[in-house]
Amino acid sequence: MKFERMTEMKELLIDLKNHINEILSIEVNFNSPAAPENNFDIILQCEFKGWEDLEAYQHHPAHLEVADYIKNIRSNRAAIDFEF
Repeated sequence: MKFERMTEMKELLIDLKNHINEILSIEVNFNSPAAPENNFDIILQCEFKGWEDLEAYQHHPAHLEVADYIKNIRSNRAAIDFEF
């Protein structure tokens, strides 16, 4: 993925914090240039109080809009949801 698209994706994802109150924290990072090229390019890590807040985030119109944009520029996706 081109760096410009990754940067735009990061900005869109970080901005979700301004629209979705359920997000406690959000981080977006890129794969290191020193890491293997077959790694994924970008990681999104969000923190929520619980599953209800995660589900609210997943169905929020702002998230759906960003997700729709990302679907059109990504080739693969991997996700995990975990609890502390």
